[in-house]
Amino acid sequence: MKTIELKSPAWRHIRIALSLALMKREPVVIKNGYAFIEKNFDLMPLFNDIKRIVFETGAGMISDSGDDILFNPEGLSYGVYNFETDKFSSISEIELFLLPSLFYNEFRSAVSYTGVTHSHISYPTTFLKETLFAFLESTGHYASLNLKRFGFYGSGGGSAESKIYPAEPKKCGDLFSFTDPKIEGVRIFMAKMNMEMAGREKEFIVKNTGIDENRVQIMEIVDADGYGNSIHVYIKCGEVNVILSRDMEIYNSAGDFVFEESRYYTTLTGLIRDTERLVRQKALPVCLPEEVLPYLIMSGSEIPEQFKNSVAYGICSEIL
Repeated sequence: MKTIELKSPAWRHIRIALSLALMKREPVVIKNGYAFIEKNFDLMPLFNDIKRIVFETGAGMISDSGDDILFNPEGLSYGVYNFETDKFSSISEIELFLLPSLFYNEFRSAVSYTGVTHSHISYPTTFLKETLFAFLESTGHYASLNLKRFGFYGSGGGSAESKIYPAEPKKCGDLFSFTDPKIEGVRIFMAKMNMEMAGREKEFIVKNTGIDENRVQIMEIVDADGYGNSIHVYIKCGEVNVILSRDMEIYNSAGDFVFEESRYYTTLTGLIRDTERLVRQKALPVCLPEEVLPYLIMSGSEIPEQFKNSVAYGICSEIL
């Protein structure tokens, strides 16, 4: 059994380790993984979703042992699946967990999801569809994820459909090198919230990015179960639209209303900061290269030197 020691754990790294272990059918211990989830209790519903899906599909058993996570995988075959997430979980995270295993099967898989499509604990489904999957195509990994209905954290009720095709690994060049990134547009999604807040968000974004106000769209989502506010910035980076996003935290995992104006502006400021770093310094948020790294390695592509010291690269080196 391999041991993955995460001195400063992050959920993304725990999920990458679990997903690669499932693909390789390699038992792993993730040191300090469960302690991290206990301290970040909003992750517990998501972790329980993954445990349940692994059990119900016969893909193995995930358990906790003190501060650690133990995973004894049996593997996941291709097929047609229907998964429902907790209303405090994330469809995007379940998809990311399943992808490596379903890519490396003989036939296509189709997955229908219900639950949370937009969550502050993960990426919106549109990020996977329009950004991540565009990068993965260059490595010979093809998937789709189509949003059918918005479902926000705390209410669920959303739906999406994915198709994952057998991998055709191929080497690619440097995916993270591009010239003249520029903001193409911004979309502000609101569900059952005061639309004046969307106007203030638009004003804040225009003021702090210099984008023409006509490129900032406010979209009211009528067909949604609960409250939601999601902001997406579309930045053209070569052939790919990189979506930077933030979902406002309106509820915590206990169902308590936690929305505060101070936290609201902190969230917006973080999005503006990431946007400026990408446009002015051509610096992608670290999460995107780390999500792509396993597929670069599996395709035999050259790994840029700056990413060889990342936590994700270390995990991939241990398991792949």
